[in-house]
Amino acid sequence: MASHATFCSISLGEMRLRLLIDSSSLIVLARVKALSALHSVYGCVGLIQSVYEEVVLQGQEKGFADATVVAQAVEEGWFSKLTLTDEEQRVATTLLKKTSSISRTDAETLACARSRRLTLLIEDRRARNVARVEDIAYITIQVFPLYGVLEKTLTAAQCDALLTQIGHAMNTDLAVLEALRAAVREIDRSRRKES
Repeated sequence: MASHATFCSISLGEMRLRLLIDSSSLIVLARVKALSALHSVYGCVGLIQSVYEEVVLQGQEKGFADATVVAQAVEEGWFSKLTLTDEEQRVATTLLKKTSSISRTDAETLACARSRRLTLLIEDRRARNVARVEDIAYITIQVFPLYGVLEKTLTAAQCDALLTQIGHAMNTDLAVLEALRAAVREIDRSRRKES
């Protein structure tokens, strides 16, 4: 099945892509209906072809509802499809040889983030370990709403709701979830005092 999806177009003068997303994060955020919040915080988000194929094309073949949600977000222009360079393909192959516990798609995502100096939104623990070793900046979906509050693109209430939804979907440790929610409440309290 061919895709006729449109992706946001990025030219060097228009905007700088800040974030690249992996398959797991994309699936979870689609399931909890948080793609619009992701777009509010980061604007257009990078998406490599193998992530699109894994999440949308294979997901639609299997009848997964989140695949349709992601396809719609792609149609809205919330993602920029990135084609890997030959060098990024070589780096991905090297990462796979060094760390056989990650998938080819994760290796490609890591290679792309490293090469283009993008922050990676990634969930897989093994892939995060590779990111740490390879000095690739990354965040997890449990903390992206906090960045939205810091950048004033999400309200404290929106952030709290997202943290709760994502926390439940990811089975986040309740102590971690409460610490994030407390940080958001403190930021909101401080801002109200300043106004």
